[in-house]
Amino acid sequence: MDEKATMIVGLTGQTGAGKSTISRMFSERGIAVVDADIVARDTIENSKECLMDLVLEFTTDVLRSDGTLNRQRLAEICFSDKQKLRRLNQVTFPYIIHAIEDKLKEATNRKETIVVLDAPTLYESGLDKRCHRVIAVLADRETRLQRIIQRDEMTPEAAERRINAQNDDSFYTSRVNYVLRNDDDLNELRFGFVNLAAKLDQMAIDGSYLTPEDPPSPPQEQTAQEPMQEGELEELQEQSEGE
Repeated sequence: MDEKATMIVGLTGQTGAGKSTISRMFSERGIAVVDADIVARDTIENSKECLMDLVLEFTTDVLRSDGTLNRQRLAEICFSDKQKLRRLNQVTFPYIIHAIEDKLKEATNRKETIVVLDAPTLYESGLDKRCHRVIAVLADRETRLQRIIQRDEMTPEAAERRINAQNDDSFYTSRVNYVLRNDDDLNELRFGFVNLAAKLDQMAIDGSYLTPEDPPSPPQEQTAQEPMQEGELEELQEQSEGE
């Protein structure tokens, strides 16, 4: 079966914006999700070659006493420094991309109609080129700051550094096809998701996703003002996005 028979939808956005909430909504809708964070964690922790490359780059500071990866220490080193974060990505991306490609092939072999690739570094890794459409989940800076502080039990200063090390809204709005805002109202987010999911379902059915679509200017924001579609999901409680 041609690999393009499966529509690949990229899902990305900043930390604290609520991307994980949207990912769960897709899963609840019965759509296959490849979580790049989970794949990355498994790959980094289980690949001796990748772990060795991390030690060569960041020294044995990133190891626990038993020789396994100290993820917390690695995050402390990299996520508040753009240069070190860039090096982390350069070291780990080849291993992670290979593993993600395997997951996408598995979804294609299962003849999934749609598979969502949930990846915070979708563009940095080049995986956006594997996607037929891309969605960004965005939220205002203060909202993201408070979510990160609460979720990761970070100081405001540490949370600010993490946000400063990430891309701003314009990075995403200039590249993606669709934007979902997740500032305060979960119902607004859920309604926008339902409308967008219905559009993606139709594209998967009629094959229109096979025609390249440039990011609109501005990107199409999905809101509750659009007509509701059938199949609205049960209300989900807000949970902060994972790294």
